[in-house]
Amino acid sequence: MRAYYDARASEYEEAYTLGTGTSSIRDPGVFTTEARTLASIAGRNLRGRVIDIACGTGFWLPSYAAACSHVTLFDQSGKMLDECRKKVEHLGLAGRSTLRQGDVFEEQFSPGSYDGALVGFLLSHLTGAEEAHFFALLKSMLAPGGRFLILESAWSPERATANAKTEQQERRLNDGTRFEILKRYFDRKDVTEWGRRYQVPLEIEHFGAAFVAVSGRV
Repeated sequence: MRAYYDARASEYEEAYTLGTGTSSIRDPGVFTTEARTLASIAGRNLRGRVIDIACGTGFWLPSYAAACSHVTLFDQSGKMLDECRKKVEHLGLAGRSTLRQGDVFEEQFSPGSYDGALVGFLLSHLTGAEEAHFFALLKSMLAPGGRFLILESAWSPERATANAKTEQQERRLNDGTRFEILKRYFDRKDVTEWGRRYQVPLEIEHFGAAFVAVSGRV
């Protein structure tokens, strides 16, 4: 997985800005429109000390950074963090941000050290057992009353025309290089199950053809 995201770092944001890249949904406007919606939701939900888990290039950072006292940008891909660092410098956020590389399951996070967390397109690459482990970590690292926002790939009729709900999915870069990764899509029942299984209150703030945004509190 890390090799794929390292290789894709320089073109990663095209999925949001051009509507190209990874999906079977043919209309690029679906992605660009829904990406703007998700950015607005991020801006409403994240405050104080925030950790952006699987931050990638930091695409969502401009939408929420103004309300944050400090942002930790966490990703396993060094190449993604290189792109993210450029955004941090461009936005003038170096003084109140930390870039941190690692595997979320191997890192030590101090309990209650964040007021908010953004989890962008990570759960869709995890197995069921890893998902359970991740929610336990998320609940631990957030302070009481802390908020989190999950951005993910929606399981929709548009998706179902070409994808399975869970699959080993081929991804092709602009230069033709191919990778195979685990990809899961989520429907409303999955979100309800997250709340029941991991005992967190959740709200679906957006459910579209491409993306789903779910906020919650610990």
